[in-house]
Amino acid sequence: MMSNRPVRLWRRDSEFGRRDKDTLAVEPWTFEQIRRVTLSRRLNRGELEFRGRICIDSRQVMEGDLFIAIRGRKHDSHRFIRQVVAGGAAGLLVDRPLDPDATRLVTRSSVTLLHTDDTIGAMNRLAAAFRRDIRAKVIAVGGSNGKTTTKQIIHTLLARRFAGIASPKSHNNNIGLPLAILSVPSRCEYVVLEVGTSAPGEIAALGHVAMPDMAVITGIGLEHVEFLGGLPEIAREEAALARFIRPGGILILTNLFPELLAALRLLRTPRLTVGPAGTGADLEATSIIENMDGCRFVINGRISCHLPLLGRHNVFNALLAIAVARRMGLREEEIVAGLLAVKPSPMRLEIQQVRRHFVLNDAYNANPAGMCAALETFAGIYPPAVVGRSIRRVAILGDMLELGGQSDFLHRQVGRQVAAHRIDFFIAIGPFMKCAADEAAAAGVPVHHFPDTPTAAERIAPLLLPCDAILLKASRGMRLESILDALRGGEESSRPAGALVGAQEPHEPLGMERIV
Repeated sequence: MMSNRPVRLWRRDSEFGRRDKDTLAVEPWTFEQIRRVTLSRRLNRGELEFRGRICIDSRQVMEGDLFIAIRGRKHDSHRFIRQVVAGGAAGLLVDRPLDPDATRLVTRSSVTLLHTDDTIGAMNRLAAAFRRDIRAKVIAVGGSNGKTTTKQIIHTLLARRFAGIASPKSHNNNIGLPLAILSVPSRCEYVVLEVGTSAPGEIAALGHVAMPDMAVITGIGLEHVEFLGGLPEIAREEAALARFIRPGGILILTNLFPELLAALRLLRTPRLTVGPAGTGADLEATSIIENMDGCRFVINGRISCHLPLLGRHNVFNALLAIAVARRMGLREEEIVAGLLAVKPSPMRLEIQQVRRHFVLNDAYNANPAGMCAALETFAGIYPPAVVGRSIRRVAILGDMLELGGQSDFLHRQVGRQVAAHRIDFFIAIGPFMKCAADEAAAAGVPVHHFPDTPTAAERIAPLLLPCDAILLKASRGMRLESILDALRGGEESSRPAGALVGAQEPHEPLGMERIV
């Protein structure tokens, strides 16, 4: 995995010289070459030498770095120019004028100053230029659900034979994806990227940078409806990734989504499909058995596999990864052994024990399809016949965000699912989840509603009994993992540190380093 530290940029393509794959002694790009690629203007011609590192975190700047100033909704790296110059940066790429003091400091320090209309766009142009000469196979994973899990399974399988990397956490936007590409080592044989969207056109923009050799689309569901629209619009957005597959590449997808297949009907790129038995997919999963140890299944009636992840839907994520592995030449025994090494990602159907509570922590994110899948999995591993009277099944669910005008209707559907799975106690958090609470209560489910997560974290403990089995799920913006902190009495939860840094919001403490 790549670390959250600066990237090292080397001259790679024919214009800037090509490095030998067996040596690391290469010359970095010059500021003039970076200026041309990023379509920027030089405002100050400095004398300091660029040593090949690109950094977007002012606290990690080292001598000879190029610092790219990123502006987000909450943070603006332009405010840290003085610290960057003091840290020894050789160059700055900015997209707004510096204040007079910072300008004088840059001039006195002989730092090269480049100006562009948009530093994030410039960084994407830089990554696109770098991508053109990457020797590694680029595998891009898109879809409404399961991208991170599928990416991790692919990485786990391919790592058994090849040297490669996967983009960290959910770095799947116009900051995380270009940084991942700029972090590809010279000896890398594959890189697995995650491609996300929350608005029309974002997939196409990222696909233009990634230019994958293999594109994987996990499926579609109602996500970011407020911005993307309904299923046909979401399908067209996700399908856009396939337009950027390089010649000789392949599209790998689940065949369960008619809207997605319709959006891809004119595409001539070779494809490989996965799905359940009887669907005509190239890879079919049969005899699926789910328990606390994960899922067992059979591929095409002959290859028995064990996936140590909860959730039947993860079987199809695994099939997508298996299709990639087969395309890369892995043998059956390598694939079967590789699946056994897969580990759950934090806060994605992660089983935890918090004091005396058994927790199924799926709080990383949520949309309607993911919420229903989590309830199904929770009910499957804690069926009423097993838990009896000694254990209550408690669903703690928070709002699903960005569903627009369909929000009330979709949350009511969740309430009906809570009742259908015979949940013993439903704790609803947030104004939208109140609709689910009303629906479940009407069906006879005991319900308690909190207006927001901080209130719930403060008051939830007395509502729970020892040995309760708890499902925790909500959209990322609800920060539902803080419920675990409260149940632990203030101890830190097991969430990955900085899970959102660079994934959804440009943020000051972000950067990567190419490990070479």
